[in-house]
Order: sequence, then C-alpha cells, then structure tokens
Amino acid sequence: MNVPPLLRSLAHARASTLSVALTLALGTCALTMTFAAMNAALLREPPFPEAGRVAMLYLERNPQGESPRRERWSFPRFERLRQQQKSFEDVAAYSPSSFTISESGGATPVNGEDVSPSYFKLLRAQAARGRLFLDGADAGRPAQEVVLAHDLWTRRFGSDPGVLGRTIGLNGLPLTVIGILPEGFRGLSGRADIFVPMSLAPQLTYAEHLTTNENFISAFGRLGPDVDLAAARSELAVLGAAINRDLPSDPDAPEERVSASAATLNEARADRAVKRSLLVLMGAVGLLHLLACANVVNLLLGRAASKRRDSAVRLALGSSDKRLFGHVFGEGFAMAVLGGAAGITFAALATGLVTPPTNVWAPRSFYGSLAPFDTPAFGLFELGFGVCLTILTAVIVAIPPALSAIRLDVSSGIRAGSRGLAVDGVSLKRPSARGVLVGVEAALAMLLVVAAGLLIESFERMRRAGTGVQTESVLTFRVAPSEARVPASAAPAFVTRLLDAASGVPGVISATVDGGAPLSGSARSTLHIAGRESAPEGQAPSVLRHYVGPDHFKTLGIPLRVGRAFLETDGEGSPRVTVISEGAARRFWPNQDPLGQRVWFGSPGSVSSLEQSAVIVGVVGDVVYSPLDQTQNFASFYTPYAQFTYASRMVFLKTAGDPLAVVSSVRAAIATVDPELAMRDVRPLTEVANGSWARQRFDAFLFGSFGAAALLLAASGIFAVLSYAVATRSREFGVRIALGATSFRLLQHVLRQGMVFPVIGLVLGTLGSLAATRLLQASLYEVSPQEPRVLIGTALLLLLVSAIACFVPAWRATRTDPIEALRSE
Repeated sequence: MNVPPLLRSLAHARASTLSVALTLALGTCALTMTFAAMNAALLREPPFPEAGRVAMLYLERNPQGESPRRERWSFPRFERLRQQQKSFEDVAAYSPSSFTISESGGATPVNGEDVSPSYFKLLRAQAARGRLFLDGADAGRPAQEVVLAHDLWTRRFGSDPGVLGRTIGLNGLPLTVIGILPEGFRGLSGRADIFVPMSLAPQLTYAEHLTTNENFISAFGRLGPDVDLAAARSELAVLGAAINRDLPSDPDAPEERVSASAATLNEARADRAVKRSLLVLMGAVGLLHLLACANVVNLLLGRAASKRRDSAVRLALGSSDKRLFGHVFGEGFAMAVLGGAAGITFAALATGLVTPPTNVWAPRSFYGSLAPFDTPAFGLFELGFGVCLTILTAVIVAIPPALSAIRLDVSSGIRAGSRGLAVDGVSLKRPSARGVLVGVEAALAMLLVVAAGLLIESFERMRRAGTGVQTESVLTFRVAPSEARVPASAAPAFVTRLLDAASGVPGVISATVDGGAPLSGSARSTLHIAGRESAPEGQAPSVLRHYVGPDHFKTLGIPLRVGRAFLETDGEGSPRVTVISEGAARRFWPNQDPLGQRVWFGSPGSVSSLEQSAVIVGVVGDVVYSPLDQTQNFASFYTPYAQFTYASRMVFLKTAGDPLAVVSSVRAAIATVDPELAMRDVRPLTEVANGSWARQRFDAFLFGSFGAAALLLAASGIFAVLSYAVATRSREFGVRIALGATSFRLLQHVLRQGMVFPVIGLVLGTLGSLAATRLLQASLYEVSPQEPRVLIGTALLLLLVSAIACFVPAWRATRTDPIEALRSE
C-alpha cells in the first residue's frame, strides 16, 4: 500500500504533530465558540421571518442636562401612533405579564404576553394547530380567547389535541384555547407560555391597562415596502413630538423634549454593556489564539532547525528552494489543519452545552421586555468561520519554518553540529526568531493574565461587598395576583392574610413583603419634605420606596440605628409613618435629626394637608438594592404595607433551617388564602444575591481560564526554546565544564540568557496592559484598570513561571558530561 509522503512524514513526527494539533485545537475551539456566542447575541437575526424589517418603536425623552433615554408607550399613545404612522405596514403592542392557569391540575404560574391583534401577523407567525387571534378581536366585546405556546401545550397539557376548544381559568377568568403556536415560538419576550388579547388585560392584570398614562407597553412595527429605517425614524421624530403634545408623558415637565424613534431587533436586543463585554471577550480569545500560534511557530521553527542537516543535504543533491519550501510548508500546514479540524469538532460538540447564565447578556434597559435571542448554536456560519480561521492559521504558522529552511547555508548546514545558539539561541547579541517569539508569548500572556487578575479581583470585591441584609436562611418568592381581582384598596388585607398563613408554617420564624429584593432593584418615587420649598417641576429628588411588614427589618437583619421600627398598630386609620435609611438621612438631613420630620411622595400637589404626610419614626442601615456595578441610590423610605401597598409583592420568609425545606408547606398554606395564587421565582435570598453578579462571575471564570491557558502556553514555549538551545550547545557546555566552570556558574549563565526575552516581553506586556485594560473599566467593581497589586503580582507570577521553565533545561546543562559531549562532535 502506497502511503503519501506527507502522511508518512506526519506519522514519523507523531510527537510534533500531536503538540501542534492540540495547541491549535485549543485556540480554534475557543475562538469558534466565542464567535458562535457573539453571532447569537449580536449578529444572527432573531427567529422571525424577515426579522431585519421589524423594528422596536420607543419614545425618546431628552431631559435638560441629562442623556436621552428611551421609554415604552402607554396604550393611548400607542393607539395614536398606530393610527397616524405611515412608514410601517402596521404596528403592534405587547406587554409581558404573569398569569396563573387554574384547572383540575391546580394553579400553575406561567409567563405570557398581552398582545394587540396584529402581533402575530407582523411576526409572520402561523398556528401549528387551531387559529390565532382575528384582526377584529378588539372590536366590541373582547374575545375570551387564548393561544398556547407549544412548550406549555406539551408541558402542561401533555400535547393533547383536545385542548383546543377547552376552557381554562387564567387569573380566574375563563378563556377558550383557540390555537397552538409552532415549536420554539415564545414571542418577542422570548419566554411567553401563553398569549392573550390586550383587550382582556384590564380583566386579567391591571384595570387601567388601556387607560393609564404610564409607559409600560412595548411597540414594534414591520417596515412598509420601499421604506428604510432612516425614513421611518424621521417620521417618528415628528410624530412622537406631536403625540406628546396631545398626550404628555410627564405633565410636571412640560419643557422636556420628547420624540420617538426606532431600532431594529438586532440593535434593541443588546445594550452597550453587552456589546462591549462580547467585544472584550472576543479580543481576549483572539489574544489566546495568537499565543497558541506563536507557540506553534516556535515548535515548528525548532523542528526545522533540528532538520537543518537534512535540509542542507536535500539542497546539495539538487532539490530546489521551491520544492523544499513546499515540503516544510506542507508539513506545518497539515499539522495546523489537523489541529483546526479538531478545534472545530470540539466547538461543534460543546456549543450549546457550555453556555453562559441566562442573564449574562440580557439587556438591562427597558428592553428587558425584548429577549436577547442569544442561545449559541453551531451552524454553517460558525462552520465557515472555523474553516476560514483554520486555513488562515495554518498559513501563518507554516510560512516561518518553511522560510527558515530555504534560507539555510548549505555548507554550514552540512557541518552543523553544536553551534545551535548562534543561530537559534536566546541571546540579545544574536537574537533569533524563536527568541523574539518567546518575548511575544510573554507579552501576550501578560495581557491575558492581567485582565484575568483584574476581573477576578473585581468579582471577589463584589462578592465580599456588604449588601446591608443577612441573606442566610431567607426564602423569597413573588406573588402576582391580578390587580383586576385584588385592587390596591384590597391589597393590604390580602397581604395580611398571606403573611399570616406563611408565618404559621412550622420552620418559618418571621415574614415580610417588599416590591423587590436587595441587589435586584426597587420601586422609586419623588420626595417632598414638609416645611421646605418644593423642587421645580420635574426636578424633585428620586428615592426608593418600600411597602413592608412590621417584621421587615428583623426578617432581613437590617439594623435599627435610631428611633423605632414599625408596630402592628401602624395600620389603616393610624397616623402615617415612615422609616428611612442612613443614606436618606445623610442626603436630606445632614447634621440634623430626621425623626419627626414629615414627608410625602409623588407630585407636589398630591398632599392636601400635613395630616396626610408621613412622619419619620426611625432610621435603619443602608441596603444595596441595585446591582453593585450600577449607580447606587441609598435613599430608602419604608412605609407599612397596611397603610398602602399593591397586591403583587415579593415575600421574604426567615426560616429556622434550609429555606427550601419549607416550600411545599408554604405553598399549601398560601393555597388556603387563594387556591389560584401561585408562588413564582422561589429561591433562597442567597441565590438572588449571587444571581446579581452572574456576569462578573462568568467573566472571572472565563478570563481566569484564559489566563491559566496563557501561562501554560508561555511556559511551554520558553521551555521548548531553551531546551533546544541547551541541546545544541552540548559541546560548548562540555568545554566550559572541562575548563573548570562550576555547576552554579553554568546554571546562572543559562538562566540569565534564557530569561532575556521573557523579561523584555513582560515589560512590553505591562506597558500594553496599562493601555488595553482601560477597555475593562466598565466591567470592574472598585478596581482600577491599573491596579498596582494586580500588575505587580502578575509580573512576579510570570517571572516565576518563566524562571521555572528555564530552570529545567539549565539544570540539564549542568549535567553535561564533557567527554561524551566532545566525543559526539
């Protein structure tokens, strides 16, 4: 059997082939997987036909002295937009909502969307079974209909075709199932299990859903024929201002400029932080791949140098430079292609298995109602990227050794014996390509390890940062009864029954409620202080508002600093009271006693008398409510839920042991309050806190892995170069030993020369890090991009790794037998 010469050569050089393939497989796999993630999050169109023609529409407010900000729509404004716009085939509205399905199987919490009639038509969605809403569904009496996502149909109804036409209870309202959507369709929110006509929203969710002035409804449109996005934006800018004049977004700020604009789904689904994070990640993986390429070039140059005599003989026997170049280039190219193919295969298998937490790349803007559609996948686009990367890499790493082979002096190559350092050494007097590559590897490793060190330090500081609450042994969950069934006037009594039921469960020590959890956000309002001149229109300070139970501070371990906490008697009909945070006291009453001061919230005219304001009765410690990497507002104002609250609340239960151990008992207790009430997002408070820094933890882990790989690659590169240099200088070391050189002097000599290029690389890498790490500034928490401790620690670590990599071949040099070395020559 005739084996091609190239395959015979690769089989003969098994060790080199395996080293090159594994090294490049690492870089190719990492870069291809990162590209798959970037493509999913930024480039790949969302999963709707002709998604590039679909645009999110939003109001754009331009407050004086502030950056423009985007807002959603109220339904009256959306209706005006729908009637007057000309650039879009049509526009549709949707609003993510929480529902509870009540059937014989019990209460099941589901996510859903209230949608306008043209929603499915604009997304080009068809029913897999049954039908979707009719365009005239909102005319006259609202249709009592519902459409199920395929996933819910399978999970909740066992894929039963008989569910069509069945009546189910949704938030207590009987609705008829009319259709099943295709598999994978979860709406623009990306998580909807069920879809209902927006005309039913007042009965299912919020009674004033279609009449309120609040902007909470998302809008989108499909561009009409021959209309581009620029033209649509021009029309919206004028139309948005006109709509705001007729239906002001904020009557308290009439001078505020308001317009409207549009963004494609791809533009809207990821905010700047997400895009910056992905670009930095892609750059880091690119550096790792360059480091792998430098390592492979070093290895192939060493292989070419070890075959110097063979190459010289080929040339002496008449082989042309072109043929020798092709032979060496082909070997390196084939090795690199094998590595690239292995990397692509690994990436194809791993993509979808190794995925970031779901909230890592989710947008933090108001477009949280729009899914990021960022689930990585491996398709033809990713395959094409991997193939192109493999070919380009193979060419880059194969050319240097091929050039070094044909630039050989034939006579010296045939006589080559022991003077390898003169050609391939690491001395500054006669620097070689391999020595320079060692310096490049050290510089690239420095960049990656510094980045990893900064992100790990940032994550550790974030993890150790105090939140102001005790998260251990606290269970959290949300209840979201329809405001149509439990309006604000009935909410305090409902919450009381809920807390009484939960508190009676064995193992529950105390219970409370709030609008949100620490590190997860909080409701806001504007503050007005009795006895002080009201702030100008639209400029009242923003504070955090909490409607909580009497045991709130005890349950969450928030310390009382001054005054008192709430009492059971602080209820409806009693004087209004509030407890404030230390941050609020510092901000609004510096060097004063805030106790006894009166405040109210909302617009200046919302209080007709001082008796309706709340008096400050206590001051408690600060609690961090926003994620740590966001600007903090520590001005919190707590009021008793019994004096006013909403029914949709976050519940906190302090437990005697494992919080999850009481879940089933608490669920049963809540069912006695309302059989159709479901517990949502059931998690320990520690998990809630940990989830707030998911992106930072993911970045720290990922860059830490890159840093470890960079250290390994740099060390192996330095070791390979110095090992070869020592091996080719055996005669020189033998002569030195024969002339009386001590082992220590010889060890010192080799180490000094071996560390030259790594040290130069570390210096250049440090200078590069000072500039490059500025790109990480937005991802760091209380850590400077030029953190001296990280820079110095990284430099010392790399020096240590380089010294260890140099020490082994240097120690081998001291073990040279002078007689054997001279005899071998």
